[in-house]
Amino acid sequence: AAFTGCLVKPLRAASLAARLALAPEIISPDLAPEPPVEPIASARPANGLSILVAEDNEINALLMRSLLTRLGHRVVIATHGDAALESWLAARSAATPYDLVLMDIQMPQLDGIEATKRIRAHEAGAGGHRTPILALTANTLAEDRYACFEAGMDGFLIKPLDREKLDEALAGLIASRHLAV
Repeated sequence: AAFTGCLVKPLRAASLAARLALAPEIISPDLAPEPPVEPIASARPANGLSILVAEDNEINALLMRSLLTRLGHRVVIATHGDAALESWLAARSAATPYDLVLMDIQMPQLDGIEATKRIRAHEAGAGGHRTPILALTANTLAEDRYACFEAGMDGFLIKPLDREKLDEALAGLIASRHLAV
């Protein structure tokens, strides 16, 4: 009677998403509720950022979408580097470029480093707006950071993603965007 449902291991992203969509929010009386997150009104634009998340892990992608959506941003998920590049090119050619790309480093087909290099090469050829790209990786070695910056990335976020670090990075981007206007 204390359970509202169950999940079977190994856990699949589709099963988790379906279960979370059906489950009512229940707060355990033994646990303190998570404090509400108050967005900083002065730092957030009314319509949020348009963010491309390149992430091949379905669970990580689902969590990123949920977190970013709750923070007031619009999110598009790409499951590999080729899809991220195609989505970035399509948005740019439609005159609705992404405000930010969160790029996983290790993805199938085309990794995040190579996808970033191709985006930067296209930007150099076409001129105009430079899209901020932040690396998403569990690798914390100096060589990994160097490879990200060498490819043209603007920052580095370590997985598992810390909500506060992500919020700081987004607030910094929003502030710099307002200064550039």
